Amino acid sequence: MSIIVTVGLLVLWVAAFTTVRARQQALHSLRTDSGPSLIAAQSLHADLSAADAAAARAFLAGGVEPPDQRAAYQRAIADASERIVDLARAGGPREPLTVLTERLPVYTGEVERARANNRLGLVVGGAYQRAASSLMQGTILPAADRLAAAAADRIDRDYRQASRAYHPVVVAVAGLATLAVLIALQIRLFRRTNRILNPALVAATLLATIALGWTIAAFGVQRARLLDSRDDGYVPMTMTAQARVLALRAWGDESLSLISRGNGADLDADADAVSARLGYDPQARPTRTGLLATTAALPGPDRPARDALAPAWQAYQASAARVRALVAEVGGFQQAVALAQGGGTDAFRRFDTASTVVFDASRGRFEQRLAAADDALDTLPLAVTAALLFAAALALVGIQLRINDYR
Repeated sequence: MSIIVTVGLLVLWVAAFTTVRARQQALHSLRTDSGPSLIAAQSLHADLSAADAAAARAFLAGGVEPPDQRAAYQRAIADASERIVDLARAGGPREPLTVLTERLPVYTGEVERARANNRLGLVVGGAYQRAASSLMQGTILPAADRLAAAAADRIDRDYRQASRAYHPVVVAVAGLATLAVLIALQIRLFRRTNRILNPALVAATLLATIALGWTIAAFGVQRARLLDSRDDGYVPMTMTAQARVLALRAWGDESLSLISRGNGADLDADADAVSARLGYDPQARPTRTGLLATTAALPGPDRPARDALAPAWQAYQASAARVRALVAEVGGFQQAVALAQGGGTDAFRRFDTASTVVFDASRGRFEQRLAAADDALDTLPLAVTAALLFAAALALVGIQLRINDYR
């Protein structure tokens, strides 16, 4: 009998310990590997997009560019370079990292050539700027996308591993089987000895019940917090990052179209396609089906902040539509450039600031809820081990006491 009880308690311990450790390892990966890698990859994409848009907007000013726009470009390139190093240290996929490390210096070289020619008033500077942007959009940003996709795949894997539906089932089956053995043993001893209670066995049964209940309850709390981190953190963070990158692309298209001086139909078309994905037509009318509407509809504590993104983008889109209208007018080009550099830039920066605030808030909630999910399991392995060891000792003592009664 003692062997059966010991084996039952051991099976319960193995089931609880292994499933808890599997969840803890997945949470550790989310907090220290896949989660930070995704955040870094999304931030890298945004930094690169911001650098390209800022370079085009600075070029549009002509001659000596505004210091704030030059500083924005340099800051974005520096931030992007740091994130590439961080992702390389984290063991990110080699191919996209190789593309980034090889092509980003080429891109910055093209930008500097464009800047130098622009200062001299040479038209060829526009060609260099457009070539730099083509390199960014066609080669560098897709590499950053692949880094983000790889990190997102790891996050999905870790989320699944940290919330496997069979984990509580395995623990429950092992726990119920162990409790059945303990109860059956006490009934058998009662029938043989006519003693209703064996205090040691009752205590062992109680400890096994506590270990089982604690484990199942901790799994429930951990899963609820994990879902919070996904629904209130990961999902809005990812969608806001996508919206910001698309917005930066449209803003850069506007600058390059103006730099092309009437030869930017393809850039205008790309900006229209981007705006459609965000949920607005070229005249700044909402389609109510785009990314901004979907992001605003997400539940969660950041919803009021996300609601502000659509109006901010609509204000910029209205400015962009006015810029195009001025370009189409005879003698309206300089007015278009002035509007783009003034009110258009201000409107876009309001959107960009709002999206950055939402992204940072969602990222903070993502990290906080992951930490809370990890805390739910923090002491569980040690507590379950101690409870079941004590239960095994009490069970053996209880059985030995009954054996001693008949010697």
